Parts: sequence; C-alpha cells; structure tokens
Amino acid sequence: MPPLPAGRQLRYGRTRPRVGVDRKGKQFEMNTGKLLWGLLGIIGGLLFFWMFVLKLATRFGKATPCPYALAWLLDNPIRRRYVGRVLDRVDIRPGERVLELGPGPGAFTIEAARRTEPGGTLVAVDIQPQMIAAVEREVREAGLTNVETHVASAYELPLDDESTDRAFLVTVLPEILDRQRALAELRRVLKPGGLLSITEEFPDPDYPLTRTTIRWAKEAGFELVERRGNWWIYTLNFRKGDDNLGRMGKP
Repeated sequence: MPPLPAGRQLRYGRTRPRVGVDRKGKQFEMNTGKLLWGLLGIIGGLLFFWMFVLKLATRFGKATPCPYALAWLLDNPIRRRYVGRVLDRVDIRPGERVLELGPGPGAFTIEAARRTEPGGTLVAVDIQPQMIAAVEREVREAGLTNVETHVASAYELPLDDESTDRAFLVTVLPEILDRQRALAELRRVLKPGGLLSITEEFPDPDYPLTRTTIRWAKEAGFELVERRGNWWIYTLNFRKGDDNLGRMGKP
C-alpha cells in the first residue's frame, strides 16, 4: 500500500498530519477574518461619521441630503433585497405618471419605472447632479425609455400643476429643511385625489417616528389612508386632500 500523501506513514498504518500545512491554512483563515472585520470596521466608521455629521447639521437647522460620495450607502445589495417589498407598499399602477423625489443613485427607480408600464412614466427629481447622472446610467443599462430625469429643488418641481398620479419618497423628507414648503409643492403637482407615499428606514440617521411623519403630512393637507410595515421600515400612504386643507397652519 503506497504511503498516504496527507502525512508521513507511522506504525500500524497511522499517519501524522502535516503540521506546517495546517498552520498555514489556519493563518490564512485568521488573516482573511481580520481583513473582513477591518472592512466592516471601516464601513461602520463611515456610517457613524455620517450619522454624527447629519444629526449635528439637523440640530442646527441645516438638514442636508446624503452626499454623492456616500451614494453606495443608498444603493447596496442589502437594500436592494427589499426594494420590491417597499414598492409593493407604494402600490404603483400601470399607466400612472409617478414622481420619485430624491432618488439618489436610483436604488428604487428602475423597479418603480417598470411598474408603471405599459403606458406610464417615472419622473426622477434630485437636487444633486451626480445622483441624477447615476440614475441615468442605471436607466440606460436597463434599457428603459419611460423615465424622465430632472436636477431640481423640492421647492420648485419642474412639473405642471395636477400632472402626477402618485409621488413617493424613501428616506428623503427629513433631509429637507423646509418640509412644509416641499409638501406644498408635492400637493401642487399631484392630481385631485393623488397619492403621496413616504417611506422611512430606522438605520437612516434622521429617521422620524411615524407620528412625526403623519403630523408633517397632515399639516400640509394630506389625509392618511394607509400605514404599512413596522418600526424598522414603515410606509405611510396619503391622499391629497381638499385645497383648503392645504392652507391650514399657514399665516
């Protein structure tokens, strides 16, 4: 019987393991583990830094959108796993003209645009040119022709009055300093009875409680029609109320 290649032959047919090889394997595993933990530490540090900066800015009345340098936090494999579930709550219908305010790099844009087909349109509006450029790349790669993109402020949407069936925002509203002004602009572009969907995620540094988001929307004249999800990721669906309600609370 030829000697076993995995070790040296001993008496009675037993073999001795190659200690050197085993040590190298364990060392490789240890180094790989350290590398992975190091990468996780870097990612965690960046997240903590961004949360601290954004919280500090919000506290001093300087709410700000996530910068393009951190766009990968908005569009990553983990988040893409629940895109479909969030859009199920938004309930986009074929043939609708839908506004996505603050799409970032487009994590929800492509799937939302597909849900408007056939005959519908997805309008993506973001204040950062780099974000819109990223959305346009995603649209080209997906081969879609029913997406409009605009670089514009939430305070001055490049849309006609009562031209939109539905609008949705995902972790965007708290980043807007004058939320009532932005909500009033959303009311302007929504058709009578049009729907507004607001989704918030707990990992977001400026995550608001559901009651806070409901209060913001009601003050702008929206009526709550549905709440879905849980404290981790919730979606609130509102209907555009009577125009007189939209002026409540305004001087």
